[in-house]
Parts: sequence; structure tokens; C-alpha cells
Amino acid sequence: MSTPERTTRIRTPATAFAASLAVLLLVAAAASPAGAIINGKPMTGSEDYAHAVVGVVPYDEYDHPGACTGILIAPRAVLTAAHCVSGEDVKHVDVVFALTLAAPQKVMTTKAVIHPNYKSNGHKFSIGDIAIIFLAQHDYPTVIIPLDSSEDFTDGQQFVFAGYGRSIAHRSRSIGTARKASIAATGENTSQTVILKPLAAAWICDGDSGGPIMRKDMSGRYFLTGIMNAVPPGPVGECLFENSIMAPVHYYRDWIAETLAKGG
Repeated sequence: MSTPERTTRIRTPATAFAASLAVLLLVAAAASPAGAIINGKPMTGSEDYAHAVVGVVPYDEYDHPGACTGILIAPRAVLTAAHCVSGEDVKHVDVVFALTLAAPQKVMTTKAVIHPNYKSNGHKFSIGDIAIIFLAQHDYPTVIIPLDSSEDFTDGQQFVFAGYGRSIAHRSRSIGTARKASIAATGENTSQTVILKPLAAAWICDGDSGGPIMRKDMSGRYFLTGIMNAVPPGPVGECLFENSIMAPVHYYRDWIAETLAKGG
């Protein structure tokens, strides 16, 4: 989907808000579940968040694996996209504690809790596309990134994104390695969705759904700002250099706390 052409017409705050909301709704309506970081840099394992980012691998009834990303919010709980772990075609889900999805460091999930606002609708975007999956006992190293309390998503504000998605736009076999990239806010958002734009020729593709978007403060500390939900669809087998949609954690903070308190 192409970005609506900008005009130089001066707008009042009311008309500006209406136009922003219209753009947001148009992007959301055309969006589909997100994938991997094209041209992202491979993670090395030395990043402050390296032991927080995990691979999420859903299997269908024929034991064929999918690819998504998630982030630990407790040693045995992962925040990810709902569309990665829900639906009749998802029979079980593994979580990978390694920089590649093919690594043997896998843990089975014991329970998936889907946000009540999420409505599965094929490949179309849905509000509330967020889930918490609980894990079986494990002894892999973990890092918990604090939740971001900021609601500031002004145009151009930069974040760090991580995901296991495709690294080459036309090659699905490039999925499976943890990568990182910078991404920025567009200034177009509602309480439940934030539109992000790619930077430096790196963008989202297959496998990045559920991946964390993190804010880095002046002291160098990272905060979990949101998770990746969707991108505008491109031609079959392609990923477009286009805006993407994030679910901001500040809106879901109470639900996350309540779900963690109930446990798996």
C-alpha cells in the first residue's frame, strides 16, 4: 500500500486529527501479519536485550513449523503477537532460546492467553493482536526488559526492533536468524496502535511478528515499548519497504499484569 500523498494545506487541530486517524485506519485495513527484518544486522548475543528476545515457532497439524518472534516478560512468560499462537491450524508452539530458530535450545509452551480484543480474520490486521505464552520449566539464561511507560510517539522518534524474520526480500529461506534494526514513529497512532516507518533500508518481513520494539533512554537502558503486529502486504513472496503497525505495551499494561498474576 502506498503512503497517501502529503499536501501543504494548513490544517486545524481537529482536521489534522481526523486526517491522521484516517491514514491510520487505511494502513490497518490493508495490513497483514508482520514478517522479518530485511537488511537487518545479525544479533551477536552481546546486546543488553539478547537474552530477552526469543524465537516463537508454531506448528501445524502436520508438524510444519512457522516463524515468529517474542520477548520475555518473565522467566517463563513470553509476549508475542496473537496471530502467531492462535487459530485452528496451530497445534503446539515452541520457544527458542538462541540466535537461530534451528537451534536445539527449545522449550515447549504450556498455555497461550490471547487478548480479548483480538479477532482472528485470516491475514487481515486485528486490534488486540497480542498474546502471552507460558513456558515449561527451563534453565536457559533470561533477561527481562522493563515495560515502557512513555506514550510519546512523535514523528521521527527512533526505536530498536529485533526479529527472526526474512533478511532478503525475495528469499523465504532467509528466515530464522535474530536480527536488529532501527525503526521510527510516524506520529500516526491511536491508544492501541502505533504506525512505524522503516529506516536505513531495513524493514519488516515474514517472521518478525511479535518482535519487540524497544526505546533506549539517555543512560543506555532499554525499555519494551511494544510488539510488532503487521505490515502492508506486497506481491507474493515479497516484502515492501513500507510502514508497519505496533501494539504499544502502555495500553496493555494492566492486562499483562493480570495475566502474569494468574500464571500458566
